[in-house]
Amino acid sequence: MQAVRFGADVPERLAEVRAFMRVHDVRIGSWWLCERSTPGEVETQLLRAGLVQVPGDYEIAGMLLTREPPAGPSRVEARRVRTADEYAAARELQYDVFGAPADHRRTRAQLVAQFELSAGYGAVYGAWIDGELVAVGRAFFAPEGAVLSGGATAAHARGRGAYRALVRARWDDVVARGGGALVVQAGSLSEPILRRLGFDQILQFHRLEDVLPAA
Repeated sequence: MQAVRFGADVPERLAEVRAFMRVHDVRIGSWWLCERSTPGEVETQLLRAGLVQVPGDYEIAGMLLTREPPAGPSRVEARRVRTADEYAAARELQYDVFGAPADHRRTRAQLVAQFELSAGYGAVYGAWIDGELVAVGRAFFAPEGAVLSGGATAAHARGRGAYRALVRARWDDVVARGGGALVVQAGSLSEPILRRLGFDQILQFHRLEDVLPAA
């Protein structure tokens, strides 16, 4: 949930969002608040309603890139996933890197079945080194560019350019579509890397998480 501009009706609006999540079988929701969010005490109200701050994933930099980033290393193959198995492997890598608990994960069969539907929710990209999937990221396209999310690199492959290659792959696809901008919400691990790639910070977000009980 972004662009939070509520009046005095925060509880009612939260209830609407939670109802939408239940209808679409979504158990985990993220609320992105910034200095432009209203009312001024919206974060306090959401915390009182049961949303939580996730340690290490609370203060998020809103960043923008409008110039060509450097290319990734030649040994890294970075591209959109092409098959249901690649999609499922990419999502499982995200789960592992982010330490997602078991009740936050979908099964391999569920992920494979989700592949066809995922096209309407942005593109998933992978980075391979010597045939091994080592990093993953997503892109949500708009006419002007894309929003990046979910960047994750396996611990044993960090420092080898996979993250950089994923940024460049998504940039190249944006340019091919006629756009020229990348936007990302960056945590403490990715923010320094993105600055080195040419991103500038334009906003400071506070991320709250809402986890609905299992049905």
